[in-house]
Amino acid sequence: MKVTVEALMRNHYPHLVEGLDWFVFPFHGKSDLERNILPKMRAWNYGSPEFIILRDADGADCVALKQRLADFATPSARPFKVRIVCQELESWFIGDSDAVAAAYPRCRFSNETAKYRNPDKLANASQELRDLTCDRSKKGRAERIAHYLDPTRNRSPSFQLFVRTLQQLLG
Repeated sequence: MKVTVEALMRNHYPHLVEGLDWFVFPFHGKSDLERNILPKMRAWNYGSPEFIILRDADGADCVALKQRLADFATPSARPFKVRIVCQELESWFIGDSDAVAAAYPRCRFSNETAKYRNPDKLANASQELRDLTCDRSKKGRAERIAHYLDPTRNRSPSFQLFVRTLQQLLG
């Protein structure tokens, strides 16, 4: 996820400086995020930060998950938004078939096909993307595809909400 967010920021907000205007906190899994988001938010002592907490749903109830993450962050007294990737980050990649084709020229599928019109509804987007690209490495796929993601054509509703949130926070 870190690779993807960094690519989006560099490509769509090149005037902003990483480490000064924005920063991505990497976490090692869901439990690490839940255990450490509050200490990280409290410890931040530069500027007037606004946080976006981003996590895969991975089959969880999105509303309940969003509330649970908000409950972890609220005691920080810092402004934040919680955004849930439905269901897996790979849904964001499948939401932009042109980005996948740019990264994997032999991979051809269309977001006009019923199955891929709303990639957030795919039960196992990671497996689907692995099958489409013949690439087993999740991080490798993210590194190759994220650079090509285009918010104007992406069909993933959770991606669109994340992008709108960035636009609201960053202008």
